[in-house]
Amino acid sequence: MKNKHFFAGWLLAILFLTIQDVSAQNNYYFPKAGALNSKIPTPEQFLGYPIGSYFTRVEQVYAYFRELARVSDRVHVQTIGKTYEQREQVIVTITSPANYNRLEQIRQEHLNQIDPAKPVLSANAPIIINLGYGVHGNETSSTEVSLLTGYYLAASQDAETQKWLNESVIFIDPCLNPDGRDRAANWHNAYHSFPPVADPIDKEHVEGWPAGRTNHYFTDLNRDWLNLVQVESRNRIEFFHQWYPNVQIDFHEQGTSATYYFEPTPKRHESPIVPQFLYDYQTILAKYHAKALDDIGSFYFTKENYDNLSPIYGSTYPKFFGSVAATFEQASSRGIVQESTNGLVTFPFTIRNHLATSFSTIRGAVAEKTGLFKVQKDFFKYALDEGQKNPAKSYVFGDSKDINLTQKFLGLLLQHRIKVYELSNNFSQQGNTFEKGKAYVVPSAQPNFLLVHSLFEENILKDSIYYDNTGWSIIHAYGLKYAKVNATVAKAAEVTKVNLLKGEVEGGRSAYAYLLNYSDYNASKALYQLQLKNVLVKTAFKSFTVNTSSGKRAYGPGSLVIPVVAQSISADSLYKAVQEVAAGTHINILSVNGGFSAEGIDLGSNNIKAVRKPEVALAFGQGVTASEAGQVWFQLNQQLDLPVTKIDLSNFARASLSRYNTLVLPGGNYSTWDNAVIEKIKAWINDGGTLITFQTATAWAIQKGLVKEKLVEADFANRGGRNETPPPAQQGNTVKADATEQTAVTNRQNNNAAVKDTTVASKKNLQGRLDYARQEDVEGSRRINGAIFQADLDITNPIAFGITNRKLYINKNGPTILLPSSNKYATVAQYIARPFVNGYSSKTNILKVANSAAIIAVSSGNGEVVLFADDPTYRGYWLGTNRLFLNAIFFANLLGGSGGFGEL
Repeated sequence: MKNKHFFAGWLLAILFLTIQDVSAQNNYYFPKAGALNSKIPTPEQFLGYPIGSYFTRVEQVYAYFRELARVSDRVHVQTIGKTYEQREQVIVTITSPANYNRLEQIRQEHLNQIDPAKPVLSANAPIIINLGYGVHGNETSSTEVSLLTGYYLAASQDAETQKWLNESVIFIDPCLNPDGRDRAANWHNAYHSFPPVADPIDKEHVEGWPAGRTNHYFTDLNRDWLNLVQVESRNRIEFFHQWYPNVQIDFHEQGTSATYYFEPTPKRHESPIVPQFLYDYQTILAKYHAKALDDIGSFYFTKENYDNLSPIYGSTYPKFFGSVAATFEQASSRGIVQESTNGLVTFPFTIRNHLATSFSTIRGAVAEKTGLFKVQKDFFKYALDEGQKNPAKSYVFGDSKDINLTQKFLGLLLQHRIKVYELSNNFSQQGNTFEKGKAYVVPSAQPNFLLVHSLFEENILKDSIYYDNTGWSIIHAYGLKYAKVNATVAKAAEVTKVNLLKGEVEGGRSAYAYLLNYSDYNASKALYQLQLKNVLVKTAFKSFTVNTSSGKRAYGPGSLVIPVVAQSISADSLYKAVQEVAAGTHINILSVNGGFSAEGIDLGSNNIKAVRKPEVALAFGQGVTASEAGQVWFQLNQQLDLPVTKIDLSNFARASLSRYNTLVLPGGNYSTWDNAVIEKIKAWINDGGTLITFQTATAWAIQKGLVKEKLVEADFANRGGRNETPPPAQQGNTVKADATEQTAVTNRQNNNAAVKDTTVASKKNLQGRLDYARQEDVEGSRRINGAIFQADLDITNPIAFGITNRKLYINKNGPTILLPSSNKYATVAQYIARPFVNGYSSKTNILKVANSAAIIAVSSGNGEVVLFADDPTYRGYWLGTNRLFLNAIFFANLLGGSGGFGEL
C-alpha cells in the first residue's frame, strides 16, 4: 500500500515536471494551438506557478483578467457586484474589437429575440455565449479553466479563434461563488503536500465543515436562480437579463470515480413545460463536446442522472428564456491528485477536460448560430402561445394587510422581467378581495409565461428519480394571498418598480402608546429594531379595534403595543425611535392617546404581554446540516439584524447557556453530545429557555426525552440532495404507523403494497423480491426531496401571530413525521388529510404525512420547546414558514402563561 501512494506521488511529480515550462504546459492544455501572441502573459507567467499545481484565489484570478484587459483589446472586465464577504463578482467580455465598439447595439438587437413579433436575428449577428465557472466553490477545476480560456482567446492568432471573436460575444464568469471558492482554495492549499498525496482519506481531500460548496451563508447558489435570496444571485440575474445568452454552460464537478458528463439529460428529467425542441438542440451541440473529449482520450457519459427541469439551476433557468444551456460535470480530484476506480485523477487532468468543452461550446455555438437564433425566437413564440392557451388567464396577488411581503414578491417578479400590472379595480374571487393599489395582476399571455407558470402553478411530477427539490412555486413559499383567474382581469398601468411605504408615525407624537399591526412581514423586524433601541414592546393575544380620525382600525392577535409610560427612555426619545423604525421597516405605526378600545380588549388588558428581547444561540459545526444552519444565520442577520451566536457542537459542554434565552437546533446528527450536554440543555429549558428544533433535530429531541412527544416510525430513505448530513436513526419515542383516521399513515409491512400505487414502483411481490434494475426507481420513490404539502394552521397560537389564513404551505424534504401532541392545544400546525400540493411524492409518503403534526409547541418546566417537523427556513425563500420560526423566537416563552398550556 505504501508503494501505491509513493507511485502516485512520483507519477504526479513527473507530470508537473513535464508541464513546468510554458511551452510544455501549452502543449498539454492546448494540444492543437497555432501561433500564440507572446505579448500575452500566460497564467503561469503572471501567477508564478503552473495551472493545476495550486488553487488560485479569487483576487489572483481577477488580477490576471485585468492584466489581459490591459494588454489585449479583445478582453474587457466589469464588476457586477460584491459578495457578503466583499469579494467582487466579475464578468469578462471577450470578442473582437469591432464587436466591442458596438456592444450596446449588439445587445439591443439581441433583445429583439424576446419579442415574438420581431424577426429572428440575421446570420451576421454574433452569437451570445456565457461560460459560468465555479458556482460550487469546492468544484475547483473550473475557475482555473477560466484563466486558460481567457488566455487562449486573448493570445491565439489562428483563423478559427479569429472567427470565434468575430462571430460571437463570449462572457466568462470566472467564479460564480467567490466566497466559497476561496474557502476551498485555502483548504486545499493549506493541506497540499510535497509530493502530493493521492490517498482519498488525506486531509487535503476531506474538507472540514461547512466546506467550500456554498456561499457565506452556506447557501447553494446553484439552487438560487429562481429564488434570488442571495446577493450573488441577484447581481448575476441582473446581468443575465441584459443579454439572454443563446448558449450558457454551468461547469461543475462530480464524484472522483466518475468520468465526464454533458447534456442531453434523460427525457424523464426534463421539464414538462419547456419545449422539446429546446432540449433536442442539446444533441446537436453534444457532438462537438464528444469530439473534443474523444480527441484527448477522455471518457464521458450523457443521458443519465442529472435533473434538468427546474429553473432553480444555473443550467436550467436560462432554458426558460430560450437559451440552450447545459451542465458539464467533471470527476473531481478534490486536491492535486486522488485515487479513483478509474486510476489517478489529477487536478491538471480535470482542468484540461473542462477546457476542452469550453472550446467545444464556443466552436459549436458559432457553427450552429443560425439554428440557435431560431430556437430562441421559436421559444418565445411557443411561450406566448402556451400562455394564451393556459386555463388561468391571469394571476392576481397582494395583501393589503401585508404590504412588504406583497412588494417583496413584486420585486422578485420584476427581477425576472415578468410583466406585472396594476389592478384597474378592486377584484374578488372565492372570498378573497384584492384592493386596487395594493394588489397586482400578472397576465399569462406574455413571452415569459414559462417562468410565470413556475412561480404560480403546481407541477405534479410523475418521476421519482430527482436528487433535489421538486416543488418550487414561489407563491406557495411566500404564503402570499393570490388567485388564479380563468378570465382576463382588467389591468391598469404596467409596474416597473416596487412601491415601498415611506413608513411613518400616523398621528405624530403620543403621550400614551403606539400601535403596530403584526400582519406585515416586516413587523418582526420592527419589533427587534425597537428592542435594540431599548424600547419596551408588548404583544396582544386578542384582537382589538381603535377609533382613528379616518375611522375604526382593527388590530389582530400579535399586534404590537408600545406604551409611553414605563419606558427606560424619554417620551421624545421614544417618538424618535418609533419614527426611525417605521421608516427603516417601511411600516406605518399609529399613535393613540388613550387605551379604551372601540371593540375587543383595551390596551391595559392582561392579554397584552411584554415581549422578551431574544438572545439567540445557534448550533453550528460538524454534525449540523450546514445549509439549515446557514439559513437560520441568514434570516436572523438579514431580516432582523440580529447577531446570533454560533456555537460548535464540540463547544456546548463549556458554553454558558444562561447567556441565551433561545437555542436553535437545525437538522443534523447530534449523537456526539453526551448525557451531560443533554442534561444541561434540559436544565436550561426548565429554567425558562426556548428550544427550537428542525427536522432530524426534532426527532433527536424527542428520542432524548427533552419533550414527551412521539414520532411516527418513518420509512423514508435519507433525504435527497448532495452534501447533506445524514439524519440519525429514528428510534426511542416512536410509534408504529397504523392506518388509522388519526394519522392516516401506513406501517412498514404494508410498504410494498403501497409502493405499487406510485408511478415508478415495481409490482407487488409476496416474497419481497424485486428486480435489481428497479432499485433506483423504487428507492427513489421512498424519498421526499422537496415537495409542497398543505397544513392547517392554528392562527390563534402565538407562533402564528400575524397570519390570517389557516391554509399553510410547507416544503417537506426530510424524514421526520410527528404525531399530533396529546396536549390538544399544542399542535400549532397539522397536515391535512389530503396534503400533497406540488412536486413529487409517492402515494405511500403522502399517506404517511397526512394528518401528522407539522409544528408542536409545548411547555417544559418554565421553558418552551417548539418542534418543526420540517425546515421552516428552507433555502431562505420559504417566507410563509420562516415567519413562524421568527415568531417562535419572539413569542414562544409567552405560551405557558396564556392559559392554554399545561406542564408536561
